[in-house]
Amino acid sequence: MPYLTQLHDNLDKASDQHTALSSVFDEFANFVKDCIQAPSIANHSITAALHLDQGLFTTTFAGRTVSFVFTSSLEKSGNLLGDVKCYLKKNFPDPKQIEFGGFTFDEKGYTNINIPNSNETIHIANDLGTLLMALHFIHESLSI
Repeated sequence: MPYLTQLHDNLDKASDQHTALSSVFDEFANFVKDCIQAPSIANHSITAALHLDQGLFTTTFAGRTVSFVFTSSLEKSGNLLGDVKCYLKKNFPDPKQIEFGGFTFDEKGYTNINIPNSNETIHIANDLGTLLMALHFIHESLSI
């Protein structure tokens, strides 16, 4: 059954890609948390909590909790991309999560978001682009 073999191979490839993407997201989350806690960089009114076993991390600032939630999605090319959605937690009048932004990234950590005033895209693996990305969405949550 050639189709079964091809399907099995495609699922193996997707599994490997998802694992690699998950690892990049975990690096992103850990780096953001480390930066937020670093005395030389930190704005001590921002906190971060990792929930990587659930594929997310949260930040809290100015009474707002932002969740960065990781999944992966299949491109037309057959490759997986990392997909991060940002949600603002609201408790009143009813508890809900409001999606307000997000980005995609590849296995090397390159996103689909450009660095301000540049044609280059933000890389979310251990550089200042990582912190810039997180702070951007934390700031965006203030207007919701």
